[in-house]
Amino acid sequence: MPYLDRASFIALLDRLGSADDSEALAAAREIDRRKRDAGATWADLLAPVPGAADKDAAETLTGYGGAFSDDDETAADRRTANTAHDLTLIERLLADHDLSEDTRRELLDFRDDIAEGEFTEMDSRYLRNLEARLNRRSGSAPDV
Repeated sequence: MPYLDRASFIALLDRLGSADDSEALAAAREIDRRKRDAGATWADLLAPVPGAADKDAAETLTGYGGAFSDDDETAADRRTANTAHDLTLIERLLADHDLSEDTRRELLDFRDDIAEGEFTEMDSRYLRNLEARLNRRSGSAPDV
């Protein structure tokens, strides 16, 4: 891909933070031009190099730590605010949906995680996405 060599592309990305707005804008336009000229998409440019990313790097890129596990999360990742909303959502899902045993167990595990202070932002996002999927499946609108 012409113009997309890593070193010069990173140099352009570094210029995006310039205090000089005209320099930052010029860098942004050059990045966009090179991307278009190369026929690349942002997904192409931001994808990890195959085989180069180890498990930790892949988790950093995706925000996904494995099959419903937050073992690799740090204390800073723990969710401390608004767990009352998450608990209410869990109870509503347990009561209102025809759930598989695995999904029911997962929700109960989330409830335990909240009680133990181990519920994370990633868990909360997953919970909201689960609610949206279940509501789409049942044809009902989510409660806000």
